[in-house]
Amino acid sequence: MRPRPDPSAVDLDPNALRMEALVRGLGVDPAAAASALDQRAQGESFGRLVRRLGLAGDEQAAEALAAVMAADLAGAEAFQAVSDPVEGLNPSFLSDVDAVVLRVDEDAVIVAVADPDVRRIVQGVAIASRRPVHAVIAPLSLIERARSSSGAAGHAAAADRSVEDDEPSSLSAASREAPIVRLVDELIAGAARARASDLHIESYPDRVRARLRVDGVLHDWRTLAPRLSRVVISRIKIIAGLDIAERRLPQDGRARVDIDGEVFDLRVATIPSAHGEGVVIRFLAGKFTAVDLEKVGLDAESLQALRRMLRSPFGLVLVVGPTGAGKSTTLAGSLMALNQPGAKLVSIEDPIEYQIDGVTQIAVRPTIGLTFASALRAILRSDPDVIVVGELRDRETAEMATDAALTGHLVLATLHANDAAGAIPRLIDLGVDPALIRSTLRMVVAQRLVRRLCVACRAPDGEGGYRPVGCAVCDQTGYRGRTGLFELLEIDPDTAERIRPGCAASDFSEGTRVDGVHGLRAAGLARVREGVTSRDEIIRVLGP
Repeated sequence: MRPRPDPSAVDLDPNALRMEALVRGLGVDPAAAASALDQRAQGESFGRLVRRLGLAGDEQAAEALAAVMAADLAGAEAFQAVSDPVEGLNPSFLSDVDAVVLRVDEDAVIVAVADPDVRRIVQGVAIASRRPVHAVIAPLSLIERARSSSGAAGHAAAADRSVEDDEPSSLSAASREAPIVRLVDELIAGAARARASDLHIESYPDRVRARLRVDGVLHDWRTLAPRLSRVVISRIKIIAGLDIAERRLPQDGRARVDIDGEVFDLRVATIPSAHGEGVVIRFLAGKFTAVDLEKVGLDAESLQALRRMLRSPFGLVLVVGPTGAGKSTTLAGSLMALNQPGAKLVSIEDPIEYQIDGVTQIAVRPTIGLTFASALRAILRSDPDVIVVGELRDRETAEMATDAALTGHLVLATLHANDAAGAIPRLIDLGVDPALIRSTLRMVVAQRLVRRLCVACRAPDGEGGYRPVGCAVCDQTGYRGRTGLFELLEIDPDTAERIRPGCAASDFSEGTRVDGVHGLRAAGLARVREGVTSRDEIIRVLGP
């Protein structure tokens, strides 16, 4: 059988090959394919583009690309014994272009790639190795796994060479060595590419565990050698501007990074543990973001009711739920709906998760005295129309927010409560006068986030809904993306009369709810019937 040509010899425009692979190989509508390529980030490989847009799994993307290029397709067996890096070739070069050296033969160097633009890859490897180079197409997941395993030995060796004691000077020097810098860069970039909201790095006696929170659920991701713990965390501290010598107390920092042309703000939190420090990195959008209130998960009736309430010239609207329930997203969507040239909108947040053009956003910094209460006090002197308070945490902030709602401002705020009815007793527990609550509170929005079933692999559950299955599109989880469950409680005169000292959530459980929906569980079961999520997911989020 005649061998297929090297893809680097194919004299076609790489973008034309990407287009053909999308349309002919993956069955994407030509207009949608053209739009996808227009949105392609600079340097983004074909495999990564397909994965980000959820068009197909890594294997399907590689098969489609190999077919249009008439090139060899490397499977898992080709990755069983990946070669050591080519001497003189910067590993970050291959990492940036989603490629890996499979092996070095007597005749040629074999390189696996995930994109049709392979000429510069081949040229770079050929110059470093001084040998002919043959490129093959491979699934992106195999390339990433091989790159991680081949780099692990180098990272560990660097740690062994550099860290001879716990002195800050040694840790600082080690954390600036090229292998450690590349490892941390790979961890951060890999987490962002996997759509993670958080990257957790945890130290144990026998390993360092890296986990990703994707769609609200933590997943094991990578395992590092235990001796890498100190240098990896020291490197992250340097990026975030933290003190690498302080390992006894928690620290908070921030950084900004550019990954595949997209800017992320990182919020970094370290915490001491029994076996060394742990660190959590939260990924936030680093540029102005548009959040459409119509797409957060509200049904049509609830959306109409919330929009009507947002047109009020004054009053208090609360969004309640536990941490991670999507409250900030709902507030951002509400701000976007209110964001008109004739209104002054000011928000106080911790942290700023969505940057919204046209809104004055303030990030609290308690270490310098900039708290929710002090910022709110200053805002009230700046003639705002709409005020957003990221969280009512204490009596002073809660009282100031309700006072502002009474004196001609529309105030939106979040509060930790289990459901809409529980928000009122919670406000009273914070010390707000029930009479003030009766005069200002207009609506309570309770919410949770549930994972969406992957439409590529979901299957009927036999009970009128669907169940998760798992495929390459959803990384075998059965879910991709999230949506909100909502319960809206409007405070009509009858409900307001029940706001008294000592009142309980049960006093409002039959209050005026939009569209007759009584509770978050009913909203969840409606999403199950619609095929949006599964019964197991509702139980995971709301309990049995």
